[in-house]
Formats: sequence, C-alpha cells, structure tokens
Amino acid sequence: MKIWFRYIICFCYLSALFCRAQGQDSTRKKMSVSSLARDLYHSFMVTETKTQDSTFFQRSEAGFQPFTGKVIRNIIIRNLSFGENVDDTSSGIINSLARVADRLQTNTKDWAVRELLFVKKGQLVNPYQLADNERFLRDQNFIKDARIVVRLVTTDSVDLYVRLRDVFSWGAEIQTSGINDFKGSVYDANFLGMGQRIQYTMLYDHNRHPLVGSQVLYRKTSIGRSFINVTASYTNINTGAFPGSENETAWDLKLERPLYSPNAHVAGGLELSTNRSINVFDKPLTQFSDYKYQLSDVWVGYNIGVYKQQAQGEDSRRRRFVSLRYFNQHFMQPPKLDTFDPRFANRRYVLAQFNWYMINFYRTNYIYGFGRTEDIPVGMMRKVTIGPSTVDSLRRLYIGWEFDHWLVDKYANYWNYTMALGTNLYKKQWQDNTALLDVSWFSRLFEYPRFKFRQFANVSYAGIYNRLVNEPLYVNNELGLSGFSTDSVRANHRISVGTETNLYTKWSILGFKIGFLGFAKATLMSPQQTGIYQGGFFPAFGAGIRTRNENLIFGTIEARFTWFPRTLYDVNNITLTVGSNLRVKFSGTFVQAPSFAPVR
Repeated sequence: MKIWFRYIICFCYLSALFCRAQGQDSTRKKMSVSSLARDLYHSFMVTETKTQDSTFFQRSEAGFQPFTGKVIRNIIIRNLSFGENVDDTSSGIINSLARVADRLQTNTKDWAVRELLFVKKGQLVNPYQLADNERFLRDQNFIKDARIVVRLVTTDSVDLYVRLRDVFSWGAEIQTSGINDFKGSVYDANFLGMGQRIQYTMLYDHNRHPLVGSQVLYRKTSIGRSFINVTASYTNINTGAFPGSENETAWDLKLERPLYSPNAHVAGGLELSTNRSINVFDKPLTQFSDYKYQLSDVWVGYNIGVYKQQAQGEDSRRRRFVSLRYFNQHFMQPPKLDTFDPRFANRRYVLAQFNWYMINFYRTNYIYGFGRTEDIPVGMMRKVTIGPSTVDSLRRLYIGWEFDHWLVDKYANYWNYTMALGTNLYKKQWQDNTALLDVSWFSRLFEYPRFKFRQFANVSYAGIYNRLVNEPLYVNNELGLSGFSTDSVRANHRISVGTETNLYTKWSILGFKIGFLGFAKATLMSPQQTGIYQGGFFPAFGAGIRTRNENLIFGTIEARFTWFPRTLYDVNNITLTVGSNLRVKFSGTFVQAPSFAPVR
C-alpha cells in the first residue's frame, strides 16, 4: 500500500504545481489545453513508436581513444531539459509535461557539476580517465544520465562537452497500515541544484508516547571538489541496529571519500553515532531493554599502483590498494539480560587489508533499469584481510580472503563469481570458519519488435564450520528465498540455485515503463548435525511486474507473486510482495572499507 500512495501523492502534487504554473503564465499561452491533453494521452495510452533509449554494449573508454594525448582546451557544461537525450546532440522533443518539470526543478548548478569532475583544462586526454569521470557522474542519484563528448578544435586540442540529465529530485513517501498510524517522508535529493539532499520524516502512531516522532537528514556530495561526502542526521524513530531491539534516538555523522577512479590516491570514511533506546510504547521495565551505546568507525586506504603504466602510455588498470579500519561499538549502558546476547555485546576490531584489482567498465542498458545507461565492471579483485577482533571478552585473530571476477564472453553474456573464506584463530583453534561461492550470469539482450528480454541465473553455496558466536545462515535473503518470511529456518550450510526471465515492454503510463518477470528458485538448508545434502529443501516459483520512471528519483517498484510448495512456521504458501527502491545500477565503487568475508 505504501508504494502506490507514494506515486499517487507525487502525481497529485505535481498536478497542483502544474496548475499553478499554468495560471501564472496564462497570458502568454505557452501551453494550450489541447497540447496538454495530447501529451497526457500519449503518456497514458500510447506505446512507444520512436524511442531514444536504443540498446548498446560497448567499452566505456572506446569512444575517447581516438583523442588520446590531445590537450583539453575548454570544458563546457550543458544540463539538458527533461525532453532531451544525452546521446542526441540535436534539439530534443520538448512536450508540455517536460516544460512543467523544467519550470518546477532547479537543475544542477554548473559549479556543482565541476566539483564532480576530475579532468581539468590543460590536461592531456586520457580515455580511461574520461570514461571514469563519465561513470562517476552517472553514479550520482540525482543524475539520470551523463555523457562527455569530445570535439576536435585543432589537430592537437579538443573541447569537452559535459551533457547530463537530472532526475526530478523531489520525492515523497507514505507508509500506512490504517488510520491509526502512518509514516511519511518528503525530500529533495538535489536541493537548490547544489548536489545536496534534505529530508524530513514524520511518524504517527496512536500507541506511541509521544504520538509523533521525527527524523531530519542532510547530505552534501563532494564538498569543495574534495570528493568527500558528508551526511548528518538526527532521529527519535530509529528502529535500532539489531533485529528486535527497541526504538532509539540517534545522532549520526558520516564522512566518506570513495575511490572514485583507479587514478585516485586516497579513500576513507568516518562514522560517529550515539544511540539510546527509548520506551515509547510504555513497556514494563522487565520487558524493556534499556541501553545506550556509541559507535565509532573509521578507515583509510591508499592506492599504490596509480603511476604504473604499460608501454606507449596505455594504462594497464592494475592497482594495489592497502587500507586499515578501526571499529568500536561500546555499550555505555548495556541492557539487563539473564543470558548472553551477541546483539548487545561490545565489539571492537582492527582490520588491515591488501587489495589487488584490475577493473574496466562496459556501458550498456536494460539490466536493472529500463533504458538508462548502466556501467558494468569487467576485471578481477583479490583481497586479503587480517586483524584482531573482540566480541565481549572473546579475543581472536581474524583472517580472510576474497576473490571476485567479472567477465563478458564472446556471446556477450555476463558472468560474475565470488569466492570468500574467513576464519578466527583462538588458542590454536579455528572458529567460526566461513565459506562462500556465488556464481551469477545474465544473457545478452534479446530484441524483438514489441519487447526485449534477458535471462538471469545464479548458483551459490554458503557454509559456517565450527560456529561459536557467529549468527547462523538464514533462508530469507537474496541468496536464499526472498519473501520466505521467517528467521526460524537456520542452517550452517545453504545451497541455492535459481533463474529469472526479465521482459521489457514498450508500454508506458505517465512515463513509468513496464516490465514483467518470471522466476524459479530452490534452496537447501542443512543444520550442523546433518550432512550437506540431508537438510530441508525449499523451492519457489513465481511471476511479477516491475515499473520505473527514469526521470524521477524514486526507485524501481515491483509486485511479485510467489508460490512456496513447502513452508514451515506459518509461512504462507502463496505471497504477494510489493517492494520499492530496488537496485537499479551496479555500484561504481572500486574498493570499500576492510570487512569480514561475507556469507550473507
């Protein structure tokens, strides 16, 4: 229910603003009633006959290679209107609805765009650097698409034209289960066109005291061209960092500098928060977990291989990255418990990591989105992690290893596999040993006159050996069975296999493109006392519909019907789930903070 409320309210809000804007300009008659009606009709009822989101699959740096070594004379920023396309340098089609959106929204300021550029006037053209910068622009959630176009000026110099399309950054959400409680948010993901987000969230619950709670959040992207992002927030409606914990008040400050390019030198992050549980539902003292804790998380890393070049000046893209992380979760006031609960234990660790990687990107579309440009990595990454870890009074040495590989085969199919191992050494014993093998694949895009489709597949194994304080494996996640809503199915071994067909149609309603999906998946969960192949087998089959408006800040929304032939613990055999803000792009982050090997 919350998903549809979001879009209904947004549409009504935009309609009201449009009426106001039209009234202010009625004397000039820029938009006639007939033109608006025609645009609305085409938005609602007409399938696409001429589309601007043609399919493509190409190396990101390929278009820049003919200009290698030429001097960058000028950099010109052009922020396009809602009716234009970054790939079309001719005038775009501007209809009445696009004009309304242009008048309501402030496009990203030129100086804010320049704060996101790491190419400068006077430099020589480096194809990989231009491709990285173009991808970095597309990674910003307030930018729909971006292209850097190179124009030859003289035989040895060029001008760069940065063409980008913003999304409509205003958003609103409402979550409700009746008239007695609701949660609503309003935000602008690109406030004043300055690459900053402001958000206010209000919660009303008739069982809560006080009845109303709030959250405020501010985020600024790339402060002063430093590529440091800052986020600050306060909330008294935090649901807690641990499942089943109490409502919390929390202050949070986060600074992060991603490794935005293989040529960047330094990356790191800092997060500080203070959290305290609050008894807003008037629980008896014997049932309320009264606690207070602080969290400190800081890491820094350095890119060793920046200057390593192959012969003739071609960048090999091979890099080595070293990093160090300190994490401390300290309970200044732990809850009163009869037994040990790892959720409320003090945790502290120092992890050092050495990372080898070589990554390039392909530029394509129709993977997670509905035609927008998507950047997929190709290459490999290896990580070795080591450091002391403390959980309550248990002190151990953690050692981890991870290998990721991304490749495109000769048939344009895409493969990704991950292998990860982790262990903890304590008094000559190996404890909480983890293993993960995950193989994902998707096909090339098959195109037909009325639709396009891709096939996806995934096989994974996760295991925990000699488990002591680690949590067990669960079935209800992306590597198990999403929607199998119970945490009571636990295991030390999990094997999953699945396939999904994604179909992209030409249908569109108010700019929301429509797609369909069908899937089959099965998971084998094996407790510690049984063999790997002697556990519980849980299959799932289903279908769904997915939609997204690429011009809006809202994420993809999806309605998914699932049939579970076998269930436990009162899980329904047939479920209908509606989700939003689904993943719509690959992460462009090269490296992240050192962490424990994942088992998910």
